Amino acid sequence: MEPAIRKRGLRLRGVLLLTAAGNLRGWRAGLFLAFVLPIAACGQRGAARLESHDASEEAVHFTSGEIPLSGTLMLPAGSQRQPAVVLFHGSGPQGRDLFMARWFADQGFAALAYDKRGVGESGGNFRAVPFMELCNDGLAAIAYLKTRKEIDTKRIGVWGLSQGGWLGPLAASRSADVAFVIAVSGPGVSPGEQMIVYYANELRAQGVPESDVREASAVRRDIWNYMSNGNGYEKVKKELEQSRTKPWYAQAKAQEDDSFGPLPRPAELNKQPAHSVQWFKQEAVYDPVPALRAVRVPALFLFGDKDQLIPVAESVAVIRRVMAEDSHHDFTIQEFPIDDHGMRLTAGGASGEIDPEYLKTMREWLASHVRNTP
Repeated sequence: MEPAIRKRGLRLRGVLLLTAAGNLRGWRAGLFLAFVLPIAACGQRGAARLESHDASEEAVHFTSGEIPLSGTLMLPAGSQRQPAVVLFHGSGPQGRDLFMARWFADQGFAALAYDKRGVGESGGNFRAVPFMELCNDGLAAIAYLKTRKEIDTKRIGVWGLSQGGWLGPLAASRSADVAFVIAVSGPGVSPGEQMIVYYANELRAQGVPESDVREASAVRRDIWNYMSNGNGYEKVKKELEQSRTKPWYAQAKAQEDDSFGPLPRPAELNKQPAHSVQWFKQEAVYDPVPALRAVRVPALFLFGDKDQLIPVAESVAVIRRVMAEDSHHDFTIQEFPIDDHGMRLTAGGASGEIDPEYLKTMREWLASHVRNTP
């Protein structure tokens, strides 16, 4: 039986995170889908700045394989066939993002926002599959849109924040039905590396010196590599034992992942809870680069330079390297100097609001790459 789930809110430099853990800490309790989840329900003050265009809101239902999914389709006014966008979720139990759907409708795009598997009115269980399989749900949403007479089927794209920033390019790499991609705060590194960055920033926020943060991160990375592939048990065990004498050990051990607890032996790795095995062997090691290389449609990558949840500089560098490999990539990268992971301002009188420059950038890019193209 799956262990009871407890939830706790964390704050890291103004960003509210939600993590899920078993009633026993660590991977032995099936913890490990502790993906960082920025609360991205973007109503609040940002919503008041939306333009007021007429758009209809329709409850819709479609299936992804045998999974029934429910959502809301925003349709701009007018009889002309409209370009459209499907909204991918971030991590965790997220429902349909009506704020972004309405924003896209104000730009003249039909928008389909749906409840993630097992959330709201959708069936299934998003925790039961590697997150990469959730890409199929977005592609099913596109297939549904292609049945609607109001939609320009040649101009259906995807938008995604955080985990959705991995899924959008993955969807475009798998299907020619994806006409454009907008990836917001989408890491250019694996989920495992992204989470190591998160835990490192959590230590920094606690005042741990940078040299200690780097040392703790190196040990955590070696532990996770062992958990993923089963190699190097004796080396990692010795490293873990030595870490107990380090000044950073107590703070690192207290972190939510409990990496610095007892190390399972190689024969025990596949006997861990299913969530743990799924995380280490499939999700943590997911490499987003092959999907990026396969994208052949216009793609916009947006980052906040104050993002404490992902390695922004490294992610941008990865995307630039992929661009340099092939001149056919139509990629646009934009960084916003005082934005966090959810593209909210972190300074000034409007701190906490969605950055209007972020919305403006998307609006202008959509006009030049999608809206006004034949």
